[in-house]
Amino acid sequence: MPLADLGSVRLHYELSGDGPPVVLIAGWALNTHFWEGVLPFLEPAHAVLRYDVRGTGRSSSDVDVEYSRRADAEDLHALLDRLKIAKAHLVGHSKGARIALTFAMLHPERVLTVTAIGSAEPHGALPGDRAFRPIAKAWVVKAKEVAEKQGPEAAARFLSQGKLFGKLRTSVEGMRRLHRAMEGYSAADLLSTVPKREVDTDSLAPRLAMPVHFVCGTEDPFISECEYAHRRVPTSVFTRLPGAGHMVPFEEPTLIGPLIRDFIDPDSSSASPPIAP
Repeated sequence: MPLADLGSVRLHYELSGDGPPVVLIAGWALNTHFWEGVLPFLEPAHAVLRYDVRGTGRSSSDVDVEYSRRADAEDLHALLDRLKIAKAHLVGHSKGARIALTFAMLHPERVLTVTAIGSAEPHGALPGDRAFRPIAKAWVVKAKEVAEKQGPEAAARFLSQGKLFGKLRTSVEGMRRLHRAMEGYSAADLLSTVPKREVDTDSLAPRLAMPVHFVCGTEDPFISECEYAHRRVPTSVFTRLPGAGHMVPFEEPTLIGPLIRDFIDPDSSSASPPIAP
């Protein structure tokens, strides 16, 4: 089990394939299993890096460290340095999309493209649109209460019942797959009291110069904030997936896999050489 010791955290990662690097970042509470259905579309032409963000999967979980997009971006920067990856295509889902975009804003020289699925930075709403963020925040607050009173396993069970998990909740097999993708989540991010450092993504977004692809299902409640971010990022395109929900990489990998592959261009030779040791 590869672990990168980055000082305050240890990140579990998996590296497969060969070619221009692609980094896959799963959403909140989810681990590397989330991307298994997408791998066949990327591994033939790319080195694919999956990793568990701090507090999830087999990465370290500690309530005495910071949990924020800035901290997550710093982890990714350190992991890329450790693996001697100079530049990479970033693909993120939900919270992972926000990590990818934040990293691109803070370290644009390290990013080839960004594919943001089901969420975005900045995450505002266009005039007249109903923002889902307040509802999501209430869900997080309730999960924190459950974690405090009943422990992390109960918090994970509570989260797995969320409406964002869509069709997965309607079958035994769907719930089995979801629980596997949530293994290792300890709710440390909910229980930590370490202050979060903010990033002014609204100001930084218009400065992005690399290609950015926002992808969102028409049934995904975060579609409004993806549309808002698309308007803020001048180099972005937006693909709407009719009838798809929030968990499209997990529920329909044969739909999202080709979209990712075609956007990042598997024949591209623009990847930079590794960082010198």
